[in-house]
Amino acid sequence: MYRKTLLFLTSLFLLAACTYDVQPTQEECSDVLQITFSNQSNANCGQSDGGFNVEVFGGNDEYTFQLGNGAPQSRPVFSDLPAGNYVVNVQSSNGCEASATVQVLNSDGVNATLSSTSSDCDNPSGTIAVTATDGLGPYEYRLNDGSFQQSATFSALAPGDYDVTVRDANGCEIELDANISSDVVFADIKSIVSLNCATSNCHDGTISPNFTIDANITGRAGRIQARTTAGTMPPASRPRLTSEEIEDIVCWVTDGAQGN
Repeated sequence: MYRKTLLFLTSLFLLAACTYDVQPTQEECSDVLQITFSNQSNANCGQSDGGFNVEVFGGNDEYTFQLGNGAPQSRPVFSDLPAGNYVVNVQSSNGCEASATVQVLNSDGVNATLSSTSSDCDNPSGTIAVTATDGLGPYEYRLNDGSFQQSATFSALAPGDYDVTVRDANGCEIELDANISSDVVFADIKSIVSLNCATSNCHDGTISPNFTIDANITGRAGRIQARTTAGTMPPASRPRLTSEEIEDIVCWVTDGAQGN
C-alpha cells in the first residue's frame, strides 16, 4: 500500500513539474521531389499575361500545385501572371513536399534581381540590394508600401518577408519578394531547449515529446514558440526564459525552423 501511494504521489509531482503534449506519429517521406519549369512566357509591362508550366520528378506522379498562398490545384500550369517572382509549392499524394522559385520577366520593361543579408534578432541589421536591368533608366525602388527612392539598397531591416518594387523611367514596374533571415542557428535553439526543457523527468524522454531528439524540436517548433512566448514552457518549477531567448525562438520559427 505504501509503495502504491508513493508511486501515485511521484506521478502527481511529475505532472505538476512538467507539462506534456501528445506527439502524432509522422511517416517519413523517402521521395525527393525535383521541380523544373517549362513553357515560360514573359509578361507585357503592366499586363497579366505571363506564365509557366511546372514539371516534377520523383514521388508517385500524383501532385498538387500551389502558387504562393493561393489555392492548391491539380494542373501544373499557371497563367495570367504579371511580372514578378513566384514560389511554387508541390506536394505528392504520399505527403512529400518541395518548393521552388520562378520569375516572370517584363518583356518590354524593367527586370530585377535581389540579394540580402541576415539580421540580428534584437538589432535590425539586414539589407536588401536590388540590381535592375532592361527598361529605361533611371530606376526607382520601393520597399513594401513606402515611398519610391533612388537608392537600390534598403538597410536596418528586421528578419521577415518584404515586397520590393522597381520602376523604370517609363513607369514600368516589377515586384519581387525578399526575405531577411535571422542570424539564429539551430544550435542556439537546441541549447535553450536542452537547458530548460529537456531536463530530468521532463522532455528528456520521460515526458512526450522527447526534446533530446533534434527532429522533435524542429517538428514542434510552432508549439515551442507559442508556449515559451506565453510563459507556460519551461514549467513553473524552472526559471522563465529571458526575453532575448524567446525572441531567438521567434526568429528561428519565422525563418522556417530549420535544423541547420
